[in-house]
Amino acid sequence: AEHDATPVDGAWGGWSPFGSCSRTCGGGIKIAVRECNQPVPKNGGKYCVGRRMKFRSCNSEPCSKQKKDFREEQCAAFDGRHFNINGLPPNVRWVPKYSGIQMKDRCKLFCRVAGSTAYYQLRDRVIDGTPCGPDTNDICVQGLCRQAGCDHVLNSKARRDKCGVCGGDNSSCKTVAGTFNMVRYGYNEVVRIPSGATNIDVRQHSYSGKPEDDNYLAVSNSRGDFLLNGEFVVSMFKREIKVGNAIIEYSGSDHVIERINCTDRIEEEIIVQVLSVGNLYNPDVRYSYNIPIEDKPQQFVWDAYGPWQDCSRPCQGERKRKILCSRESDRVVVSDQRCHGVARPAMVTEPCNTECEIRWHVARKSECTVPCGVGYRTLEIYCAKLSRADGKTQKVDERYCSSQRKPDDKESCHGDCNPGGWEYSSWSECSKSCGGGSRRRAAVCGKSSEAGSDESKCSQRDKLTTVQNCNDFLCPAWKTGDWSECLVTCGKGYKHRQTWCQFAEDRLDDRFCDSMSKPESVQTCQQQDCASWQVGPWGQCTTSCGPGYQMRAVKCVVGSYGSVMDDTECNAATRPTDTQDCEMTQCPISHPVPPGTKVPSHLPHKTQWRFGSWTQCSATCGKGTRMRYVSCRDNQGGVAEDSACSHLAKPPAREVCSVVACGQWKVLEWTSCSVSCGQGKTTRQVVCVNFSDQIVDVVECDADDRPATEQECAMSQCPAARSSDSRPLPSPSGGPRNNLPTTADGRGGGRAQAHQWRTGPWGACSSTCAGGFQRRVVVCQDENGYAVNNCEEHSKPIEQRSCESGPCPQWVYGNWGECTKPCGGGIKTRLVACQRPNGERFNDLSCEILDKPPDREQCNTQSCPSNPHWSTDPWSSCSSACGKGSKNRKVSCVTRSGRPVPEDNCKHLTQPSKERSCRGRRCPKWKAESWGECSASCGNGIQEREVFCEVGNRRSPEETECPPSSRPASSQTCRVTDCPSPYRWSKGEWQSCSKSCGSGHRRRAVLCMDQTGEEVHEMFCVDQRRPDDSESCNTHVCEFIWITGDWTECSASCGQGYHRRLVSCSEVHAGSDNYEYGHQSLSNCPGTPPESYMPCSQSPCPLTHEWRVGVWGPCSVSCGGGVMERTVQCVSTEGQGSDSCPSDTKPEASKVCSSPACELHNSCHLPTSCSDVQSLSGVQPDGEQFLNVQGKALKVYCAGMQTDRPQEYLTLTTGEGENYSEVFGFRLIDPTQCPANGTRREDCECRRDYTAAGLSTFTRVRLDLSKMHIITIDWQFAFTRDGHRVPFATAGDCYSAARCPQGRFSINLSGTGFQLAEETKWISQGNYAVADIHKSQDGSRVTGMCGGYCGKCTPSSGSYLLITVA
Repeated sequence: AEHDATPVDGAWGGWSPFGSCSRTCGGGIKIAVRECNQPVPKNGGKYCVGRRMKFRSCNSEPCSKQKKDFREEQCAAFDGRHFNINGLPPNVRWVPKYSGIQMKDRCKLFCRVAGSTAYYQLRDRVIDGTPCGPDTNDICVQGLCRQAGCDHVLNSKARRDKCGVCGGDNSSCKTVAGTFNMVRYGYNEVVRIPSGATNIDVRQHSYSGKPEDDNYLAVSNSRGDFLLNGEFVVSMFKREIKVGNAIIEYSGSDHVIERINCTDRIEEEIIVQVLSVGNLYNPDVRYSYNIPIEDKPQQFVWDAYGPWQDCSRPCQGERKRKILCSRESDRVVVSDQRCHGVARPAMVTEPCNTECEIRWHVARKSECTVPCGVGYRTLEIYCAKLSRADGKTQKVDERYCSSQRKPDDKESCHGDCNPGGWEYSSWSECSKSCGGGSRRRAAVCGKSSEAGSDESKCSQRDKLTTVQNCNDFLCPAWKTGDWSECLVTCGKGYKHRQTWCQFAEDRLDDRFCDSMSKPESVQTCQQQDCASWQVGPWGQCTTSCGPGYQMRAVKCVVGSYGSVMDDTECNAATRPTDTQDCEMTQCPISHPVPPGTKVPSHLPHKTQWRFGSWTQCSATCGKGTRMRYVSCRDNQGGVAEDSACSHLAKPPAREVCSVVACGQWKVLEWTSCSVSCGQGKTTRQVVCVNFSDQIVDVVECDADDRPATEQECAMSQCPAARSSDSRPLPSPSGGPRNNLPTTADGRGGGRAQAHQWRTGPWGACSSTCAGGFQRRVVVCQDENGYAVNNCEEHSKPIEQRSCESGPCPQWVYGNWGECTKPCGGGIKTRLVACQRPNGERFNDLSCEILDKPPDREQCNTQSCPSNPHWSTDPWSSCSSACGKGSKNRKVSCVTRSGRPVPEDNCKHLTQPSKERSCRGRRCPKWKAESWGECSASCGNGIQEREVFCEVGNRRSPEETECPPSSRPASSQTCRVTDCPSPYRWSKGEWQSCSKSCGSGHRRRAVLCMDQTGEEVHEMFCVDQRRPDDSESCNTHVCEFIWITGDWTECSASCGQGYHRRLVSCSEVHAGSDNYEYGHQSLSNCPGTPPESYMPCSQSPCPLTHEWRVGVWGPCSVSCGGGVMERTVQCVSTEGQGSDSCPSDTKPEASKVCSSPACELHNSCHLPTSCSDVQSLSGVQPDGEQFLNVQGKALKVYCAGMQTDRPQEYLTLTTGEGENYSEVFGFRLIDPTQCPANGTRREDCECRRDYTAAGLSTFTRVRLDLSKMHIITIDWQFAFTRDGHRVPFATAGDCYSAARCPQGRFSINLSGTGFQLAEETKWISQGNYAVADIHKSQDGSRVTGMCGGYCGKCTPSSGSYLLITVA
């Protein structure tokens, strides 16, 4: 027969019972298994899917402290087994290996040879329940590391708090913190940390920000033995120090912040020290640790004034303060469970968000569905937040309006069947062609053909708008370029800029823009005042008779104050002359004397005055005096008596002088001309001011330099005068001052003197270019300089002559450049300059500005073909004024009409460049000379160098052209060698050694002294090596001997006892016959210590006998009267059975017993429901009753006893603090995260808007005793503290999609006599749902954390929980 080849899929068999626990303490594992054998898969059928093993924690109580580490026990089991490995001794000892093992291998048994670094894998896996490592609570199960809590329970999230308490709330300890910054050479005690301390954190911050700072942390125990960095030897690298079972971690000294920390609880006192050496900088040690609070009972109280919670509503809501449980001693916030049993205070509340209200808002209505008759229209309605302050509405979620009835979103409407509704005229023209205008139309009620219009017959609500915005696009606008430089370097000039009409990116003809608002393209500009020549009055003639010359001051001045400038600042071509010829009188003619004729010595007029040069003025400013040598000389040059020259006026030998005025002249503006035509005068005010611009007396200014206060002015020519009267013009010298009578030949009545023509300097040329003329003054004067009019006309010098300053500059221009556009109207430019034929350039005002040829004009104005093309704007100016820069221009793709289009339309054409390089003048840069010599031959000094700004190849006199921020330093500190120090270290005498043997220490004083021997601060000696102030001494080994005392008497008076004596180890001091009893460590003495106990035997003790009883057994019946028994036995003192006890003292071995429930009802029958209680006892108040539940008397609360259907409730003795259900209300803004490792944080980046949120607590739950159910949705004894009701044993949230549940529930049936049935399970529902459920082994307690995005967990049985009797 053929075999049946139908595939059979496998199915799981039942679970086996849990096996034995893998550990006796410290958290073991029990395993249950199932096999795929119901049926076994065959014929290619599928194997079972799911787990074959399940695990349960057991024996989770901690092991005793004396017990070895569990992994250490497993390694020690291989002690003495060397596995034939070369080099291992036969008595090899194995210890656990933790460090350097990969994470995936942590559950393999790696063991290290004690005293060696060699390690080997001795087993494939450790025993279940072994911790994965020394720094984690997780445990190994079947060779894999699984999560466990500090309570050694698998999948537990219990963690130690800062006090080291597993699952604690930080309330059993307090934090101690402090700092230490005192410096003294050697080891300095920072803090003593007591036994029991946890969370130790000690940090030493480097003073310099570098790891090496001469201060190092050290640790010793209370016996003085160093655990870390002792004996002046410091560990640079990371270390772990074991103190009992605690691990102290040390960062190593090679860190800026040197750190010691320990999270474990230390079992002995440690002393933290700081070792200060080297330069003895102050340490900066900061420490903190937690110590247990004294065992005195702590008081915990409710604090009603915690932080404000969120407002319950967006508008017109209420907010509450969170009630916190805090420790009364220091107000530290602790778990709410600490305040269990303390009356909870009333919630503190206040109104919030009162400035607005929430209501339904009609935003818009549609048109009526019919134009005539009854129809309907739809309304757009949303929930809105209405601000009372400004009346604004804001759309919000509709759930906020859920308490109000939402208006219908449809309403009836009636279309007017009368065809005469609103009629409208056509729209008018827009009021503006651009820039935003408006247009209008007329609205008439009724037919336009009908006469009259009654608007009351038409609905204003149906009237359409009669005004509308139009032409919102921007108008063409004037654009301007940058102003040019001022065309003059001094005085008043002009500057230019371009102006054009632009619309969007296009330049238009000027007629498209408003000509009235066109910006000016030429503007005056005022530069510094121009420099001009100023002349002083002529000085004296150099001779008193005959031809000589005279001089005057000619200065180049600028500004209203007449500040004197260098002559190069003024036009050299127009400089006035500073010397001219002069002749006071003709010298007498000497006739030749015939030989032999005697010349009388007394002939008159043969002598004249001679004088030397003036001395310097006696005053540096203002009026002073100067002197010169004056003497009378004969015509041979010999010195004569002054009386011989008395016929001539003696020149002054002393005169007033002024080098520079103490004040300076300030001129104000000229007034207008005194006449409207012809020649007139204009005047101005001249004042004397000091250098602070304050007016002072005129004597402070130089009268000779006083500027003119009036000058002639010429207006247009006057009409011809009718009168024939003529007036003589005043002479150039100011008028006829010569009143002497003249003879007919023009000679005066006095001595005959020749009159002659005198000329002034030539004036400036009347034209700066081409042919001009210049004038000078020509006057006829006598020998005294007075004007006369009888000089010879034919010898009169010319008063006017032509002058040539070169040809005038003219406008010249170059060729036109390329047009900016090939079509559609572009711009072309050319260079236009004002210059002479030789190429000398002038500013534009030197040429006729109105005749300037244009330098730009439109070109290629023909319309473009329809195809798009590239359009370019003019190049910008160079981006850099000096060095390399770039020029830019805009390149765009435009149509024939100049409208911009996307650049893809011009891709087939070569795109013009948008940028090109350009170069300005050479940039100024800083130059620095070599450093000079140091200013000090020892110690700190300064050396300098010259730093200057170089422009091109020349040195700039001012530094403003170079950037000040990059200027190199012109001085720096220097040090040639150290100066000899006036300070030195002084050493004191060594003190006695701290120990007589075994390496002690001794100290001495080390002080910093000045030259006088006075002590000064150590900082003065910091540059010298500091001598040691401590050293080791008496390093020879100590000698110890055993000392024994006398034996005590026997401890027993009969039978076996013992003697005892004192045994101690004492040190023998060298050179001394006696020794001292010292509390030395017993390990110091050699050999085995003498016995301290010795047995002793006395005479045998007489035997005694006594009755011993056991505990009472259970009552023989569960209800009513019964009997309970116990064992009674006579034993001797050795514990042997005996018959020698007196019978009259024998205790009873049995007694009568009865059940208290039976005594309560005086009946063996208990009621099974509250209805039975009602029928047996009549109407009773609600309260606790004993009911018979599955054969056990259990307390049940009967409610509704005054009704015909009383109900059973179970009172939860642990209270609502451990019986609650919560749906968490916060939602993460980024639901893909699980912040803070799933820890609940009030300050998370969340919004609190989950509409299903709520928190319910329960004091009693409803029972269905017939089905043994707890009904989870009964609310009679439930209290909803926040949001919606949440059924019993239910939790959820909408917090995160990353397995991060926050919703919580708790069930605690302890003390009720009930427990949850073993088959009770929970299921997860929703998106990304996850549940973390923990049940106690006895079924009385269940806690859970559930959630998702959004998700929850509920009992798998629905709205009830299965229970059993405990």
